[in-house]
Amino acid sequence: MTKIQINGREVEADPKQPLIRACHDQGVDVPMYCYHPGLAPVGSCRICQVEVAGAPGQPSRVVAACRTPVSEGMVVSTDTPKAHDTRRECLEFLLKNHPLDCPICDKAGECDLQDYAFNEGQGKGRSSEPRRKLEKRKSLGDVIVLDEERCILCSRCVRFFTDVTKKAQLTVEGLGSHSVINTYMDKPLEGNYQGNLADICPVGALTSKKFRFQARVWNLSKTLSTCGECSRGCSISVESLRAKQVKRIRPRYNAAVNQWWMCDTGRHALAPLTRALAPEGEVLGGRLRTAAVRGYNGLECSDDVAALDLAADMLASHPGTLVIVSPFATQEEAKAALALAQALKATPQFVSPAPNALKDDLLHTGDPCPNRRGLLELGFGALAPADALAALAVAPSAVLAGERVLELLGHAGLALLPKKLRLVAFDVEASDLASLDIAFPVPTHVEKSGHWINVDGRVGVLNVALPPPALVRRLDLQLAALTAKLSAVPQGS
Repeated sequence: MTKIQINGREVEADPKQPLIRACHDQGVDVPMYCYHPGLAPVGSCRICQVEVAGAPGQPSRVVAACRTPVSEGMVVSTDTPKAHDTRRECLEFLLKNHPLDCPICDKAGECDLQDYAFNEGQGKGRSSEPRRKLEKRKSLGDVIVLDEERCILCSRCVRFFTDVTKKAQLTVEGLGSHSVINTYMDKPLEGNYQGNLADICPVGALTSKKFRFQARVWNLSKTLSTCGECSRGCSISVESLRAKQVKRIRPRYNAAVNQWWMCDTGRHALAPLTRALAPEGEVLGGRLRTAAVRGYNGLECSDDVAALDLAADMLASHPGTLVIVSPFATQEEAKAALALAQALKATPQFVSPAPNALKDDLLHTGDPCPNRRGLLELGFGALAPADALAALAVAPSAVLAGERVLELLGHAGLALLPKKLRLVAFDVEASDLASLDIAFPVPTHVEKSGHWINVDGRVGVLNVALPPPALVRRLDLQLAALTAKLSAVPQGS
């Protein structure tokens, strides 16, 4: 480590990192546009300039902190008038052609350009020439839209493809005032990581088509959680509008798992989290509101306690029960399912779909089971959907538990199960299956707390981002209640 002074305080800095990193590591704010800790520095925006004292007898100078290495004894000042004056000059240049459309910009409220202009007191422009006319709402593919007028040519997006995905797709085209960001030969962007461009763009030039105009960011509540679309378990921020609906999922920095990035599959997995509730008093046509029991007219809404009593009696009178959980089950839910399996003298298993084609060398594992390792460590067996359906076809009774368990087994295969099977399901939605006798609603993974263990053995934390529907109880509590009721019912009665 190298000893330097920052604003009069002696600190230790990593000589392999640029000066701006040393400042940020010490909690000293230095503005930045082109610099990003996950990308190679280029020093193009010049907004990160700080004053560095020269050798004895020589005047100090202002340098770009992102391109300046630290050296022993370096004396750095980030708040001097000279540093602020230089930043204001850079801001004035950047704002010269920037449109005044903050009220309709998706980035408003989390825009670095707004923040730095306010902090540096850059509120006026001195030029009278018109702003340059550039293309607005330019589609770069199925994920990202570009507003060229807002672009400050920081080149973060260009470097993301060259440094992170290792496949160049963007470039700075043209010279001088004619420079713009563009794809090669106007081809649309491709790949599973395009959404990261909207995250790293410091202004509102690159925005997500799916989030565009969906919400103002200051109305979003952000909850730290873990992505469930593969076994990588990327750390994410789940952002909900007024605690009613998830509007955006973004990556959260985790050096050991996903760093600053996430794939588009996880980013856009909103449909399972935004299901509408089934109509009042009905079981099908949306999320299950309350427990349901098969009656003369199919599945009918029921009281939770009565449904649990009926489930316990039914399972006790049909020994040989299968217990199959969803790979979305948390460790806490899995332990409750394990206790239920022990009470039923069953072998605990989980649905294990085949790997998909999304596997890549960056983040996505291709494994659609977010808690595979955690379930295996608890002693659950992995069961392919076809094997699970074959086992269900000859079983006298079964318990299917966890978010998406019916979907992962396949509704078409479940529909072929014999009517004599006594089936109890704990899932987000019910299904009109002839063999389904009792159904209980469960929360989605953004409506519960718990833990998953990823492919590398690292623990991912789930937190409650949205409250579940009024009568939906935690799965582990429901399974524990069913286990308790089973202990009071003689087996085979």
